[in-house]
Amino acid sequence: MVLVALISVTTVVFGIASLLLISRARNRLTDGSIRKYMDNFAICLAFIVIFSVWQTARSIFDISIDIEGFATYPEYIFIVFAYVAFIFASFRVLKISEEFGFKDDGRKIQQLVSEKSSKAGLQSMKAGKSRKAKILSRK
Repeated sequence: MVLVALISVTTVVFGIASLLLISRARNRLTDGSIRKYMDNFAICLAFIVIFSVWQTARSIFDISIDIEGFATYPEYIFIVFAYVAFIFASFRVLKISEEFGFKDDGRKIQQLVSEKSSKAGLQSMKAGKSRKAKILSRK
């Protein structure tokens, strides 16, 4: 019992610390898609922290829950809200990836870089041969 309560309290403390860190990070961002994503993520985390607080209170006060008991419903509500918030956060990440995604451009850039490096390699090989030819012609 004491060990479970200690683990539960530690979980809640880490959850609250995470919310504080997200809040600080969010305040440093300008308005835009990444800040909106941080809002969605913070909402998800808040519901999970509330769920953890509820679970911790249940374990500390030794409240048993029947399937039909009223005390079960807040747990389910917090978890359902957390998952719904994760859906919105995932959708926000999808939109961010469309906004900042450079997958196709990245392929083109990689192709240009490889072409340029192969051309540079050929030019250095040609330059090396011409230097070698000049050195041999001097002898």
